[in-house]
Amino acid sequence: MEPLPESFRRRLAETEQQDPLHQVRELLSEFADAESFEEVEARFRQLATVTTLGIVTDLRALETVLSGPIEPGLPTRLVAWDANWVLDEANDENSLEFLRKVADMLRAVLASVENP
Repeated sequence: MEPLPESFRRRLAETEQQDPLHQVRELLSEFADAESFEEVEARFRQLATVTTLGIVTDLRALETVLSGPIEPGLPTRLVAWDANWVLDEANDENSLEFLRKVADMLRAVLASVENP
């Protein structure tokens, strides 16, 4: 296997150093113009046929945010503003459930590539 080009390694290092919350916000922007959760999942499945690097990085950032202390109101803002997603009842509990569903979806996409 060939070593990664320097430009790619540099970009990878920059991505690894990004603030996890910032990265989660970028990830959630994928939902902003989607008609359904399944549409976003299909986009990630298509991306995974080319590369999984971004998906792995997004999943790590989301898991980091979900595992740490989360300020009240943040989950609701992430879902409502960054994902532009309307929940039946917009509150932190339901928003955390949505974010966990996103993490589960990313794990499933990665698993499908690893075990076709």
